[in-house]
Amino acid sequence: ILLVVKNYTGDRLNFGMACEMANQEGIPCRLVVVADDCALERTKGITGARGVAGTVLVHKVAGAAAVAGKSLDEIVTLVDSVNERIGTLG
Repeated sequence: ILLVVKNYTGDRLNFGMACEMANQEGIPCRLVVVADDCALERTKGITGARGVAGTVLVHKVAGAAAVAGKSLDEIVTLVDSVNERIGTLG
C-alpha cells in the first residue's frame, strides 16, 4: 500500500498511524508526504509547504509505475524523486 498524503498535520498523523498499523500486521505500507506549495518554505519543518496541485502528478506517476509492475520500493523511490522536483502555487 502506498499512501500519498498532503502536508497537513492531521493527515500526517492519521495516515502515519494507519501506515504503522498496516506494517505491524504484515501489510507492506509506505507513506509519501507531498509538500509542493512554493508559497511556503519546504525547510520550515513539518509545518512548511503544503501539499496542493502537485499531489495529482504524484498520484499519476505512482499509478503508472504500479501498472508497469514496479515494486513498492521502486514506486516510492520514483515518487520521492518527482516529489522533490514539484512546485506549485496554491
